[in-house]
Amino acid sequence: MIKLPHIITLMLWAFGLVNLFEPFNGLLGLIASFVFYLLLIAHIAEIFIFNNKIKSHSTSYPYGLFMTLLYGVIYLNTLDKK
Repeated sequence: MIKLPHIITLMLWAFGLVNLFEPFNGLLGLIASFVFYLLLIAHIAEIFIFNNKIKSHSTSYPYGLFMTLLYGVIYLNTLDKK
């Protein structure tokens, strides 16, 4: 079941990706770019920081990397419960 944090994260990714391919004008474009690059940098940093946790707890390593890139800490918190 998809929860609210997952939906919000997906909406932020979509907002940034739409701006990447069809840029918005003015302040909205700046905000969308900032959100996109902030998510990208933060989630890549989480992959490097929590790499051992992803390797040891994920069902498959590529899946764990993709989910961490997509959801970040939201996904990593679910690994503790497994």
